[in-house]
Amino acid sequence: MSTDAENRGLSSLHSGETGPDASGPIARESASIHSSAKEKGNEEPDPDRYLVVFEGDDDPYCPLNWSFKRKGFTTMMYACCTFGPQFASSVYGPTVEDIAALYHVSDEVATLGVSLFLIGVGFGPMLFAPISEMYGRKLGVILPFFISGLFAIGVATADNLQTVLIMRFFQGLFGGAPVSNSGGVLGDIWRPEARGVALVCYAFVVAGGPTFATVIGAALAISGKDGWRWTNYLCAIYTFTIAVISAISIPETYHPVLLSKKAKRLRLTTQNWAWHSRHDELDLSIHDIATKHLIRPFAMLMTPIVAAMCTYAAFAYGILYLGVVAIPVEFRVVRQWQEVPSSLPSLAMFVGVLIGGCMNIYAGRRFGRLLQANNGKPIPEERLIATFVGCFLLPIGLFIFGWTSDPKYPWIAPVIGTAIMTTGFFTIFQGCLNYLVDTFLRFAASAIAAATFTRSCMAAAFPLFGNIMFNKLGVAWGASLIGFLAIAMIPIPFVFYRFGPEIRKRNPYSSQVMS
Repeated sequence: MSTDAENRGLSSLHSGETGPDASGPIARESASIHSSAKEKGNEEPDPDRYLVVFEGDDDPYCPLNWSFKRKGFTTMMYACCTFGPQFASSVYGPTVEDIAALYHVSDEVATLGVSLFLIGVGFGPMLFAPISEMYGRKLGVILPFFISGLFAIGVATADNLQTVLIMRFFQGLFGGAPVSNSGGVLGDIWRPEARGVALVCYAFVVAGGPTFATVIGAALAISGKDGWRWTNYLCAIYTFTIAVISAISIPETYHPVLLSKKAKRLRLTTQNWAWHSRHDELDLSIHDIATKHLIRPFAMLMTPIVAAMCTYAAFAYGILYLGVVAIPVEFRVVRQWQEVPSSLPSLAMFVGVLIGGCMNIYAGRRFGRLLQANNGKPIPEERLIATFVGCFLLPIGLFIFGWTSDPKYPWIAPVIGTAIMTTGFFTIFQGCLNYLVDTFLRFAASAIAAATFTRSCMAAAFPLFGNIMFNKLGVAWGASLIGFLAIAMIPIPFVFYRFGPEIRKRNPYSSQVMS
């Protein structure tokens, strides 16, 4: 991918222009290098004089300087890639009873298809982050995403439960690539003051996956005895379609890889093999992969900041998947609704996401003003403002959902509770992730990998015990138990807002960023 500005610079270098008409800083720098070499005779010039970097703050080759339209399209396509695994994680849920009956197992055993998928998503970032960092976002996202579609076909054609569960795990493992790496794309193309708003818009598409999947899964489940297979065929068709469109239409965004490609074109055009980028000097070894992408995220989890924020974000994220279990129990078992109508209240979760997103947009715009006033230096604690409201909304929504579950109360009451609960989830989840990114700028990828792993484990556990909990304790006390845990976590954002700077100074990873 080249731009007019870059082509003009290459043309100038190739023709040897050095006068006023020479185009771009690279051409002028090349003339300076050649002149310096003549003066020093046979002395080797400084290799960094041939280092390829972006040509200033307005270089159109830099993704941060792309047009808003191009940034928006790229964000939308990566959001669509991430929507696929999120959708696949939940569309299986309404078909659990059919799978349990087909293979003569309990519902809890059949539910492992959801949990193993989410565990696979948790391990995905550890494997595919190195690919993203070495070869770019496109290859690190689109290729694993495409492969996850192949495993979806494996689920659909399976003739025993063992195959279903194994295929679901690997479908989640490869589907974890867009879930984790797509977030890096937003950092590639959006500046900090706009990134928060872009992340909310991206999250609208992503969060729609689990909420809409239950309705579609329920509709396919009642279509026939092979309806559960068609949920997976649908995932495969969607995955292949989006993967092909993305491979054709979206550009690379990872800055080091773009500069490496630019250096390669410069070498070929000028026949000067000294042109290089910092990325060309990297040699990612097995040791680097182990320390950066396997050991470091777990080491960071041992620090108070990452442990607290990842636990809170994972707890909130797990409640999203708990809703996938609780809503059918409430409306199908307790209120005796039919299968598809009983899944429709899950759409209230998307309403909560929209409301929470609007709150996060307001908080993001406020953060942008504070960032500008602080000379562009992030203040991580200010990312927690929306979380102050969300930490109360989460338990309030859970209590409303639980204690209006009796059929004597109108159906709209637990639906409202669901929307309030999800509003709290969304503000907490995004606030915690934004805080981690701004705290660990240099190690943000490892922090996000740690968050992805913990939230996937939590989301995997919630459906397993949720069904038993709501059936044994009842919807009221099951929701209340989770609500009490949510109350216990309320102090977390307030503690870090007050004492965050002192805690960050003592953290071995954030202290390197602050220095």
